Amino acid sequence: MNKDRARVGVLFSPANPPTMIELLAAMQASALYAIDDFLYVVDYAHSGPPALSETTEHRCTMAKAALTVFGQLIRYADLGGAKDLVLERTRMANGKERLRADGEDYAFRIFRFNPEERLTLVFLTGAEHCRRKDDSGRDDTINKMLLNIKQKYCGFNPDLHNVLCLFIGNMPQELANLTLDRDEQKLYDEGIFSIGFMNAPLTSVPTGGKGLAHALKDALENRNSKYQALLPGSVHTYLDAHSDYKLRLIQSLAE
Repeated sequence: MNKDRARVGVLFSPANPPTMIELLAAMQASALYAIDDFLYVVDYAHSGPPALSETTEHRCTMAKAALTVFGQLIRYADLGGAKDLVLERTRMANGKERLRADGEDYAFRIFRFNPEERLTLVFLTGAEHCRRKDDSGRDDTINKMLLNIKQKYCGFNPDLHNVLCLFIGNMPQELANLTLDRDEQKLYDEGIFSIGFMNAPLTSVPTGGKGLAHALKDALENRNSKYQALLPGSVHTYLDAHSDYKLRLIQSLAE
């Protein structure tokens, strides 16, 4: 995708807790893809599990503290999530209804806030989400992004806006079998929707799923853990000062 407009990166995270993998990935993406403004957006989990929905204040505070060392290179943003009282709903191509509560939805709000600006949304997420549906048949990143583009969600304007899904990690096998319908292929050919891949930072540690959860749990329980560097120092400091939340976080990582 040629750079012919400003690029805004968005990383949507539960921040439970914020990790150096996320923050270094944002820095790496900014350098490799000439991103002008990078936003770290915390999941407010209005419809999420108690482990997230009841700990929003802790997660947001940790994220803000973790980002202070990055200055304006990565900025905290809620994209209006703090004010959400009722989440929108949409109907996917298969007819199933879902809440617009995911990062793919929140990221599109940059177009609502900048309706007349020529913008590229660079949405950063794990390579395991580079698929149309997950193993349970639920729509994943590619389907959600394509639907939001087709529905011109949040004022998305194909004359001004485009989307790059930037996946962290190796290209999955699913991509070789990815099929697009005629309208979707046109979006891809015209550069309105694009896909890219970037190697994960800190490649010696797990980058997603249960492997990362186990590594984080070890880092929180064991001061001599080889995974200590997964967490910014400000996160360690915050958790040490909030022992009840730290215990709850450790329990949620074990689930």
